[in-house]
Amino acid sequence: MIVVIANPNAGYLKRRPQSEGIDHLKRLLAGQGRLLLTQNAHELPAMLQALPPEHISALVPFGGDGTVSAVIGAAAQAWGEANIPPLFLVHAGTMNMIASDIHAKRPPMEALHWLLSNQSALGGLHTMRYPLKTSTGQYGFVFGFGTTVNFMHAYYARGGGPWGAMRLIARIVLEVLLRGPMLGSLFQTVRGQVTFKEKPTESFAWQLALALSILRLPMGAKVSSSGGPQAKADFCLIHGTPNKLALVLNLGRIWRGQWPASLQVPRQTSTHVEFCFAQATAWQLDGDIQVPTHHLCLAVSNGLRFVCRPTH
Repeated sequence: MIVVIANPNAGYLKRRPQSEGIDHLKRLLAGQGRLLLTQNAHELPAMLQALPPEHISALVPFGGDGTVSAVIGAAAQAWGEANIPPLFLVHAGTMNMIASDIHAKRPPMEALHWLLSNQSALGGLHTMRYPLKTSTGQYGFVFGFGTTVNFMHAYYARGGGPWGAMRLIARIVLEVLLRGPMLGSLFQTVRGQVTFKEKPTESFAWQLALALSILRLPMGAKVSSSGGPQAKADFCLIHGTPNKLALVLNLGRIWRGQWPASLQVPRQTSTHVEFCFAQATAWQLDGDIQVPTHHLCLAVSNGLRFVCRPTH
């Protein structure tokens, strides 16, 4: 059985009339699957608990990155991490960075039609990914604080979307070159103590912290050393106070996956890290800004199976 969990406010469904969105989903799934509609992540665990996971051949979060993370968290709560069925991701949100780590972009309805037509062959198309899990019980693939949160605030203030992100990046480049006033609000130092697995606690004063268990950020920026087809049970952690001019001058190289030493921010692999912040600090998970906290643990979770559609 295919189970589709749709967020009516997801980018794809929100932009279309009901006949081309929700009604189209119902027609596709008729007799072949279940459609669960919700705009409230808190409803999901109870909705899923009513379904036996062993009878689900694929769980489909029909939305963007936030929907994917919410479905994984709800599934873990309802069934336990070890019992989560394989997931099939569609590009039905705004950025779709998690779906893009699994397979190439296809129109969502076309991708779902392929899934329904190939239910008997899905077992040989699984690929593993390892979400991040926070001490608050949330799951995601991209975590950050400091500059990453300030960037998200500025991104949402400009209306979001790929073009909004590109305009913001262009503005930051200009601000760095001209030493503009925006830099002060974007690059603020966060202080506290950090403990990596099996290492002593140390103090930190970072402007940037970014952890990823997928290979790329939105729009294909290959900044991570974790994730992708060869994903392992770890995450990439980028942290420190970057050299802003080097960041701008090497933007193209960074996008392609290179990490010049001139950036002055290390990129390392980890499986567990604990943060104690000197002041309550906001953080983000898959683009959603979270309530400020004084303490947070981040660990790699159990591996999850994802159905990867072949490129041919």
